[in-house]
Amino acid sequence: MNYQDLFIFLKVVERGSFVGASALLDLPTSTVSRKVMQLEKEVGYRLMHRSARKLVLTEAGEKFFNRCQPLYNELEHTAVQLNDELADPAGLLRVTAPVSLTNELLGEWFFQFMERFPRIQLDLMLVNRNVDLVEEGVDVAFRIGDIRLQNWISRPLMESTFSLCASEDYLLRRGMPQHPDELYQHTLIVPRRISVWHFDGPNGQKAHIDCTARLKIDELKLAARAAEEGLGIVNLPDYVLTEALEEGRLKRLMPDWRSESREVHLLYQERRYIPGKVRVFIEFIMARFDMLK
Repeated sequence: MNYQDLFIFLKVVERGSFVGASALLDLPTSTVSRKVMQLEKEVGYRLMHRSARKLVLTEAGEKFFNRCQPLYNELEHTAVQLNDELADPAGLLRVTAPVSLTNELLGEWFFQFMERFPRIQLDLMLVNRNVDLVEEGVDVAFRIGDIRLQNWISRPLMESTFSLCASEDYLLRRGMPQHPDELYQHTLIVPRRISVWHFDGPNGQKAHIDCTARLKIDELKLAARAAEEGLGIVNLPDYVLTEALEEGRLKRLMPDWRSESREVHLLYQERRYIPGKVRVFIEFIMARFDMLK
């Protein structure tokens, strides 16, 4: 069915004449009449009786109009709502992200996003564990490391590099490790979800240290503070360590060995239509990460 012809038929009935519909649609009256005739030919029924004075719907035309008009009205209403949403997105946006990544990097961007889109309410779930995204009703998630989720689109944001660090006080007391295997003789401060440390050596060697922690901790910034206090060695993302390294409160160890990095991802549900609030959030965050590169 030609839906443009159907639309013209509905407007003819609503306006009560071909002339009225012609003025509304900015089409010649002859074109409006021809389109209605084409629709009648397509559906196989005469839809209206034409006379010089007025239009009268046939029984088939009346039933056809009564069925189709609510559908078209709903379609127009939906189109207006969608246009409004795209122009000025609104609604509740539920986002989950790791605590330290938010504190050190994402938090300021979240605040800027709220200023840019005042009709969007942001519901932040900051946790250092992988929550059930569907059960929690999450729209957008930030995750670090390997992603194994079906029906979710994963967009890489950045490579999170790590540094092995300790305080000057700790190194004076315990010595400077030169090889990953020597870490077994040291006191380690270990994030709860990163209990195995991976290193790449200068000649392609690889080392994997299954950490025995004196302090196991779920918040990375607090782990860095513990290392600054001389309580042990940490292997943490550089976005957590930047200030402490620049100010000399921590020192990088084993420069010939590189800690394995982890990818930061942005996730959202795979679907045909992405809600406006989700779309603008993704675009906003991706643009901020692009500026870091």
